[in-house]
Amino acid sequence: MAPELSKLLTPKSVAIIGVSESPTRIGGRLFKYLTKHGYKGELALVNPKYKELNNVKCYPAISDVPMDIDCALVAVPGKFVFPVLNECADNNVGSVVIFSSGFAEMGIEGKKAQDKLKELARTKNIRICGPNCIGLVNFNDNIALSFSQFMETESLIPGNIGFISQSGALGGSMANRAQDNSIGLSYFISSGNEADLDVSDYIRHLVLHDDRTKVIAAVIEGFKDGEKFIKVAELALKHRKPIIVLKIGETEVGKKAAASHTGSMTGSDSVIDAILKQKGVIRVSNYDELFQTASLFSKNRIPEGNRIGILSSSGGAGIIMADHYTKLGLTVPEPSKKTIEIASKEMASFGQVANPFDLTGQIFSDPEMFKRCFNYFIDDENFDIIQINMSMVAGQGSVNRALQLLEVAKDSKKPVVAWWAAGSLSNPGIQILNNSEVASFKSPDRCAAAVKALVNYHMAAKKSAKEEPANTNNDMPDLSIDKNKVKKILDASDKSLSEHESKALLNLYGIPVTREKIVNCVDDAVNFAEQVGFPVVLKIDSPDILHKTEADVIRLRINSPKDIARSYKEIIDNAFLYDPSAKINGVAVQEMVIGGTEVIAGMSQDPQFGPIIAFGLGGIFVEVLKDISLRITPLSKSEAKNMVRQIKGFPILNGIRGKAPSDIKAVENLLLRLSRLACDWKDYIAEIDINPLIVLDDGQGVKALDALVILKEK
Repeated sequence: MAPELSKLLTPKSVAIIGVSESPTRIGGRLFKYLTKHGYKGELALVNPKYKELNNVKCYPAISDVPMDIDCALVAVPGKFVFPVLNECADNNVGSVVIFSSGFAEMGIEGKKAQDKLKELARTKNIRICGPNCIGLVNFNDNIALSFSQFMETESLIPGNIGFISQSGALGGSMANRAQDNSIGLSYFISSGNEADLDVSDYIRHLVLHDDRTKVIAAVIEGFKDGEKFIKVAELALKHRKPIIVLKIGETEVGKKAAASHTGSMTGSDSVIDAILKQKGVIRVSNYDELFQTASLFSKNRIPEGNRIGILSSSGGAGIIMADHYTKLGLTVPEPSKKTIEIASKEMASFGQVANPFDLTGQIFSDPEMFKRCFNYFIDDENFDIIQINMSMVAGQGSVNRALQLLEVAKDSKKPVVAWWAAGSLSNPGIQILNNSEVASFKSPDRCAAAVKALVNYHMAAKKSAKEEPANTNNDMPDLSIDKNKVKKILDASDKSLSEHESKALLNLYGIPVTREKIVNCVDDAVNFAEQVGFPVVLKIDSPDILHKTEADVIRLRINSPKDIARSYKEIIDNAFLYDPSAKINGVAVQEMVIGGTEVIAGMSQDPQFGPIIAFGLGGIFVEVLKDISLRITPLSKSEAKNMVRQIKGFPILNGIRGKAPSDIKAVENLLLRLSRLACDWKDYIAEIDINPLIVLDDGQGVKALDALVILKEK
């Protein structure tokens, strides 16, 4: 059985509905480009105005076409889309590309129309690309199903990079730039408004059903189904097909523009960034970086580690690359003793063998020296990746240097990357590298960033292969939950739980909380304080007063019954002044926890990806420095571990300047339990805030001093 999207991406028969004799109209361009680039399948034209066009028969309607059609290109005004689509479905057309606009990008009425398209695709078993797209191109089979003027190019450069873009015009322009830089593509897919097929569907097909695609590049404005994207990202990582994403719509202005453009919803950029890293997706910052990074992945072998050997025809260029790699956390080690001993024989008295290795101007008087030293670095056990820096070599000299590089690189089992610092005079050699199996860069920072991505990706892939996927239960084998008690707590309120109720919920999931009691008189407060021992903390307990500091309803370090009496009255009075209508459960008397390190942990619901766990140090680290780590649920043990170590303030938890290490294992355990709680009750809970959470010294655990649970609207 053929893969689900093969009729769209590799159609054996195509119909152009709304074809035109005018090359300036969409229907005319589609016909022109499909034939220009040599489509070899069956072609049917549909328009009642014509009998034939360029000796190709034209039919009045799709129902008159005698052959089975794999893909119909729908180039008609928006008002005719539904009748045409129904006719296609009734005549067993496998897939359609809808170029027409006027759907979700146009507001409420447009979204209703797009929802009808989605329902039609589901009920009539027809796959839809678009609407509001510019189509797609299969480069390896010369199938141009697009009206983009990018198709004016004389020939298509095939390759192994599948490129998907939600933005049509931008995507077509980027595909053109890729081809200008001799970067071959397997597909260009403009997904448009994604009424039926979305980015995740295309990625899934390219991962599972297209052996010619080795790398996937995508321009994404928003995710229609976050959970689906996560699953295909995990699938791609498992199959070692890297996904490289340019995510646009980071700022508030950008988010609004994205929503009006495609009707898709963009989420919190920090959340998206964290999820992409968590799932092994490489994120880049601009469109040139997207294809240059994809090109590196498409051409290179798998690095064994992060150690870079830099061979340079310029000392300054070598230093530049060493600086970039070091700043990115990669290693630039010294060559091995063997390499130093052998390569030293190559050098004049003023040169020395190091890393970076400056070949000096000596390579001009001894051209074969470059190849010999290159081989020394490839054979060096201290290097995992070889970086070649080229400087000013003009004309035929640049050709010779490029050919030397390729001759040596072809036998290397290590990745080889080139940066050519010169300009147009070196273009003959640069062009040879662009058309080769060695990735070449014009920019040192983009080169280093791409190599860093290559290293990070393969480390993540190796790690993923060793780990079992996370689920809500596998990391909590001993956790038994009384879900009836949980449900009773959650049903106690419509909007939020009080602090005491929130802690009771956390406690059911084994998250340690302060010893406390809700009281309604001073005597009971004193009695409980004497049980737990002074000093104690007094707080109002109310589901309606969420910001207790602002309401001035907290008293710390209370040391006597007299202080309790005074503080109790102040808290009650201040609560009524702050919100006379607030529901007051009473006053919470809590143990006063001394010592430890203050952190925060919590959960919020992302509209696209569901529950997100957050962790960071408390106080200034979160409020000012934004030092926080994020992960999508469910968490695995390794993800919880990495989450704690990711924050810049981790050395504080780990113990610095004589301070005892904190109980990091207890923090990791808490995050796993919080993840389980978030997954179990994601349909009920909107937010969980544990702040402050105190981490005691190693072996002494953690304790939630305050907690807040916000419920979803019922």
